[in-house]
Amino acid sequence: MLPLKNPKIQKWSLRIAGALICLTVLFWGACHLFVPGFVQKAAAQYGEKLGYEIAYQDIRLSPLRLQIEIDGLHLAKEGGSKLVEFKRLLINLKWTKLVLGEIGFDEIILDEPKLHLERRLNKKQGAIPSTWNWQEFVHALQKNLPPKDPDQIQKPLKISVGEFLVGGATLDVVDEASMLKEALKPFSIKLLDIANYDQNGQVSGVRGQYDFNLGSLQLLIPGVNKTLAFNHVSLAGGLDNPSSNILGVQLDLKLDEGKILSHWDLNTVSKALEGKVKIENIATAPLIAFLPANKELVGNSGLLNAELIVKLSQDADAYSGNAQITNLAILEKGEKTPLVTWGGADIRQFEYRISKKTGGQSTSLVMDEVIVEHPVLRFEINAQGLSNFRRLFSKPQGQEASDADTPTVTKTKPNDSFGLDIRSVNLKSGEVFFTDLAMKPNFKVDVKKFNATFLGVSNAPGRFASIAMGGVVANSGSMRAKGQTSFDDPRRNHDILMSFKNLPLTTFNPAVMTYAGYQITGGNLNLNLNYRAKDGQLNGSNQIIIKKVQLGDEVQDFQGKKLPLGLAIALLEDSDDTIDVTIRITGNVDSPEFSASGLVWQAITNVLTNVATAPFRALASILGMGGDEGINAVLGEAVFLPEDQERLEKFGEYLVKHPNSTLEIMGTYDPVKDKQELARVRADSAILKDAGFKLQEGEPVPIPSLSDPRVQSGLKAAYAQYIGRIKLGQRLLMLPDGEARNQQLHTELIASIEVGDAELTALAKNRAQNAYGLMMKENPALKDRIAIGEVRPLEAGKEGIPLDVKLRIK
Repeated sequence: MLPLKNPKIQKWSLRIAGALICLTVLFWGACHLFVPGFVQKAAAQYGEKLGYEIAYQDIRLSPLRLQIEIDGLHLAKEGGSKLVEFKRLLINLKWTKLVLGEIGFDEIILDEPKLHLERRLNKKQGAIPSTWNWQEFVHALQKNLPPKDPDQIQKPLKISVGEFLVGGATLDVVDEASMLKEALKPFSIKLLDIANYDQNGQVSGVRGQYDFNLGSLQLLIPGVNKTLAFNHVSLAGGLDNPSSNILGVQLDLKLDEGKILSHWDLNTVSKALEGKVKIENIATAPLIAFLPANKELVGNSGLLNAELIVKLSQDADAYSGNAQITNLAILEKGEKTPLVTWGGADIRQFEYRISKKTGGQSTSLVMDEVIVEHPVLRFEINAQGLSNFRRLFSKPQGQEASDADTPTVTKTKPNDSFGLDIRSVNLKSGEVFFTDLAMKPNFKVDVKKFNATFLGVSNAPGRFASIAMGGVVANSGSMRAKGQTSFDDPRRNHDILMSFKNLPLTTFNPAVMTYAGYQITGGNLNLNLNYRAKDGQLNGSNQIIIKKVQLGDEVQDFQGKKLPLGLAIALLEDSDDTIDVTIRITGNVDSPEFSASGLVWQAITNVLTNVATAPFRALASILGMGGDEGINAVLGEAVFLPEDQERLEKFGEYLVKHPNSTLEIMGTYDPVKDKQELARVRADSAILKDAGFKLQEGEPVPIPSLSDPRVQSGLKAAYAQYIGRIKLGQRLLMLPDGEARNQQLHTELIASIEVGDAELTALAKNRAQNAYGLMMKENPALKDRIAIGEVRPLEAGKEGIPLDVKLRIK
């Protein structure tokens, strides 16, 4: 071994070192003197080849450190706008990675980059959207790449970055097709240990750690023209490759004080994506404005927490887990009182699935349990009679008409379907504040301590959900409901029983003043409502029980139809100061003009109106006996048919139990029809008597059968009695024997009997007296409360001669 102190060795060592220093200086000098110009020229030429302008202000090279620094770089399309520009780009390479044949970056730093993403409309081609500017740039790069040699084996290139930093960045997005124009600024990005190979060195994807600080975010969502805004947004996480076909990513998103933590695995073969998502304290206020309402809604509180599992594949997409929304408050913009609030909503074990099929798709939502704590609802009807929810969420009339004109096939796919299945829904300790501004004065009532349970909620045909509800109404009353309904079409299929107890009548004063023209100063109300609908056919029963009602003054300058409440109370109120009325309604809910509340109010109005004009008709309706035509006597007789006799007896029983009214019965007759029929009755009575038939008292006189020999004999006897034997003999000689002769004799007999006004008056009095007797039959105590008044003529109805009565307060 030669000693290092050997003069020759030292001499050559110095020469070699000097040569290396000279070469280094020459290389360094060449890099600083010639390379920048060469790079700038090459970039300009390559950009010209692409059709883009690539330029920068300054470039600095540190060859020994493998560092390049560029100031003021910008990329723009020739004659067009810029794609990107930045203040400074710093790149440091790693010697150790390059030696191993890998492109390894120690760090990449971008200062104040400005990225422009835009898509313009091609006006020359009928305003068709062109491609995005970056898509055009990538296409230009691909077009100018050298052709690949198919015989050459391409070895995967390894790329790694130790640290990638972006500071003070901005992103401008312009899309003329959707009229989107947004700017995201300033934001920062931090990526650590990025590589396109796994831990075993196999090139299979991307891994690494990253951190995006986006600052404040105000993003205009296209289509809805609303802005999503957060004060602070950041994104962090990492990339990994747990196996050769799986690409994993951890996304940790911070939105103000909330977090969305998620991990996603993408199968690069099947393209299936699975993720676990944990949402912590995300504010719901920025999301409320996106509800599809006709007026902007505002959320001033509310937090969302959830744990979700997401599975996306070519066959189906599924979202499952649990979610909670606490302290939610939604208001109409400009209003001080919330529209909806709740303390907490807990959605347990839900799954929303989208099954993808050829020609359509089906969706389903399954929930195990939904619990809403202390919900509060403001329900208001405005002066025009429109509820706040209909005003907020129904389609405007113009849009409805437009939709009606649009062919159905363009609106929905025939194969699309939606399935709903919820095991139970519970509303606990809620409140409902109801206001009707259409009434003058305004009607206001509240329901507190409202609890509701829905079991087996499903929109499958034939499935019914069980319902139970209860609450406190107007501070002192109670409300209970139970039954079942089909959520497939609840309006057409349901069976619900509701009861309201001890409601203060004064609460409903605005409704009574608006529709009846009176004030109520006292009393309580109970309601028992039973509504059944089967395939759209509704049958409803409304039992109304009013206790100790106190009627106040009439409303001054009342413009509507004033109802006779005083008379109604006198007729309907029993000895215990209680009114018990049952109103039944029927109808088809599919009818365009159908309204259950309208039918009920119309039925009540009819009863109250008939109290004054037709008390018997009103009572028949109240007692459920039918008889829309009231009580009717048989034409020409003082007789009532058995059905009307039964009604009169029941009316007598009813009046005994309702002592606050008196009744005056007035006999009636029809001057024309009664005169004709009374003559017929006298003639037929004579015929039947002479024929040997015994007539039953209180029964209508039947029309005799002229084919009966006994009746023919009686006809001749009656004819001889009223017209004369000589005339009878002439008819028998002149007319051939048979049905025509008997009919002519019968007609001439009736015509010969004269009926005067006195007889019609007597007939009417007998009718009144018979009605009086039937009502008094089992109720002699009514003697002082029922009187017989003067008779009066009127026109007969289809059921006979209506009995006229007058009702008075005792």
